[in-house]
Amino acid sequence: MQLLEVKTKNNALKIEIYSRFIKKEEILIKKEIFNQMCEGGCINYGKKYSCPPFVLNFNSTIKENQGLYIILFKVDLNQIKSTEYNKIRIANVVLKSRILKLMRYLEDKFNTTFLSSGACNLCKPCKLKLDLPCKYPLKRRPSLEAVGIDCNNLCEKLFNIKLLWYKNKKAPEYSCVLCGLICYEKEIKNIEIELNKKLSILN
Repeated sequence: MQLLEVKTKNNALKIEIYSRFIKKEEILIKKEIFNQMCEGGCINYGKKYSCPPFVLNFNSTIKENQGLYIILFKVDLNQIKSTEYNKIRIANVVLKSRILKLMRYLEDKFNTTFLSSGACNLCKPCKLKLDLPCKYPLKRRPSLEAVGIDCNNLCEKLFNIKLLWYKNKKAPEYSCVLCGLICYEKEIKNIEIELNKKLSILN
């Protein structure tokens, strides 16, 4: 685990960073179940290019002998001075902006691609809602969940961390975002070198 210190206008945050490689055959996939959950419970179902039903399954996005180098950012929400809902909102903005910057750097460095955290936010609204083609098809990234990966299982298996959610108008103890870099196991050492190098400029 590594620490990244980030200062916002009103808060000084310590972000915990966890990372680990996992082979593709060890990843729990629930594509059909997640598609059904999205269709039945998300108002944006069918309205975003980066989400179901427009996203391929995991096995179609990854080559033979590849896996995922998972990177997770975690922040204790007690560090944020705000309302319960705003704690989640602020944490997500801080975490997601930095992890996406890191993942773009790593995918360029290793000539690969990554699976993101949450829906693509390159365009607001998504061009699909306007019946237009995607503006950034080469930059658009689906989330881990969108390709069918069970992120709760992944986090517990790799880091012994449970994903927590905002409910009953109460912020959880902490918030997490995670992404996965598609890579070969032999690349781990070089990825970790670049990860350490990039963390120093994310604060």
